[in-house]
Amino acid sequence: MAGEGTRRHSRGAFWAGARLEAKVASGLREVPPVAGDIRFSVPLFTIEEASRYVGRARSTLRDWTLREAGPAPLVHRLEPESPRAASLPFVAIVEAHMLSGFKELGLSPGELRKSVTRIRGELGDEYALATRRVATDGVSLLIDMAGSFENPSWERARDGQQVISEVIQRYLKFVHWDPQHAHATRLRLKTYQGADVIIDPRFAFGQPVLEREKVRVGDILDAFWAGESYRTIASEFGVKPGEVEAVIRAATRRQRAA
Repeated sequence: MAGEGTRRHSRGAFWAGARLEAKVASGLREVPPVAGDIRFSVPLFTIEEASRYVGRARSTLRDWTLREAGPAPLVHRLEPESPRAASLPFVAIVEAHMLSGFKELGLSPGELRKSVTRIRGELGDEYALATRRVATDGVSLLIDMAGSFENPSWERARDGQQVISEVIQRYLKFVHWDPQHAHATRLRLKTYQGADVIIDPRFAFGQPVLEREKVRVGDILDAFWAGESYRTIASEFGVKPGEVEAVIRAATRRQRAA
């Protein structure tokens, strides 16, 4: 079938990129990902959708896709097929997630751009925010840069350098790398509390799913909006009622905030 053939091709492109990354993962510099790697080359989400998943205002995320930080915007964006079409690939979701951690440190917009530009330059990788090296080299660079920033919150982080590491590690725990990959392969969404919801380009065409059963969050919500009870939905999809409740709670919380 054509659809299955497309999926096989996408998986093949993904693992072709994985083999290339494996060759350089232990080196000092990262080569650019291959164009066929679906984590970087396939648009999955609109800015509005992505803002919900990473818990950031739509205007903030749009701004991140426009502000240059070295060789690319803070968050990578692909050319959409139409004005309302998806434009953000998987790597962009990881970047937005990590930038949320940087903001928690108290960086101003200018400091944010300066930090990401420096990290990308030093690591030789425009996708540095999505690489495992941000946990080590990137944190060291942030500590090194702290002396040039004047933001009060950042000053507190600089005075206790361990704070920088703790904040970044708190966000990194949601990012997953397969052993042979330098760049992220999966993101667990911090916005869902009580359910392990992930984004992984290899499943459900990159749409959020429950990690264990790979049930699409969208299917659970469709059933709920159609009037099904938590327990009925849980039984139908083979998931725990608590997971269904957590997914619905996150969706209704976002609706109230909109």
